[in-house]
Amino acid sequence: MADSQHLTVYLIRHGETEWNQAGRCQGVADIPLTEKGYRQAHALAHTLADKPLSLVLASSLQRSKDTAALIAARHGLSVVLKDELQEWNQGELEGLTGAELLGQHQAYFARWRRDPANTAPPGGETLQALQHRAWPVVDSLKDRSLTGPVAIVSHSMTLSTLLCTALGLDLAYVHRLKLDIASRSTLAFNSLGIFSSWVLTSLNDRHHLTKDLR
Repeated sequence: MADSQHLTVYLIRHGETEWNQAGRCQGVADIPLTEKGYRQAHALAHTLADKPLSLVLASSLQRSKDTAALIAARHGLSVVLKDELQEWNQGELEGLTGAELLGQHQAYFARWRRDPANTAPPGGETLQALQHRAWPVVDSLKDRSLTGPVAIVSHSMTLSTLLCTALGLDLAYVHRLKLDIASRSTLAFNSLGIFSSWVLTSLNDRHHLTKDLR
């Protein structure tokens, strides 16, 4: 841990892709950043330049690892890629627009509303499966000897699932957490014996983005 009492983890959503622009469902499809997405990533790197990062982790999908690479370069670090941090696998829903999702998969969404944690999209994974693969990456950080904060670059549903887990919220709350493109949220782990806990200290921070990058 960065010290005996406190660990800071920045949870960062990647920059924009063409599928983000088009409002398409984007999961494990490996879609690259747009030119705007790279500019957003540079803005993230700039705002984190004065933070003494000790580790940069990222999903192995291109949009995430390219965002992370710009952040890590400011600190002379290499990005550690984690398949476990990839986005929610949404199976047959991937690439569909909102209108197409509602038109083609009404039965799925009816089931999902009743039990979002355990209802997988056709050909995809459940939110519970996403939680089980992604959360250990974050939770294990509190047991490491780290000299400074950690940056994690991942995806909207993955990050929302991580936040729900850290805060002890049911996974049904994932869609009540707004995590915009190129945003930064912050978790702190306070090591206080039996009162040790993960605490949310900021959510969906985008102050680093100029108006044209929002």
